[in-house]
Amino acid sequence: MKGKVKVIVDGVLYEVEVEELGGGRFKVSFEGESYDVEAKDLGIPMGVFQAPAQSVSVPSAPAPSLPSAPTPAAPVEVPSAPTPSVSGEGVVTAPMPGKILKILVREGEQVKLGQGLLILEAMKMENEIPSPSEGVVKRILVKEGDTVDTGQALIELG
Repeated sequence: MKGKVKVIVDGVLYEVEVEELGGGRFKVSFEGESYDVEAKDLGIPMGVFQAPAQSVSVPSAPAPSLPSAPTPAAPVEVPSAPTPSVSGEGVVTAPMPGKILKILVREGEQVKLGQGLLILEAMKMENEIPSPSEGVVKRILVKEGDTVDTGQALIELG
């Protein structure tokens, strides 16, 4: 699967094209250059990348130019977007502290792997928190405007 995603490298936001190669490896293309990278320690099953791309709102900023870098001999590790963890019986938890800006689902709603559950604002960036699995939203444990801590339960899936 191929798609565009936003990544942060050394604190700078870039929109890049990503193609999944399998086994946690990806081909990342930006401004005519391609890099083979390996994703590690994402905290979610790798199959989530097979879901349709979800849009994430990001504060507008001028498009930075990517600093030139020599072609790496070893895989380059690209920082990943925040990902929720699942604790207990399908409870999605906050990947970082922040504020709940918008809840995208309702209790009783069927959700798909990778579908956006809510928008979490952290460090002035809006992060869409995806569903780590298919299921039904049993309970929404937060409301818009709530401040949450890392690991706090957000939504229970069943």
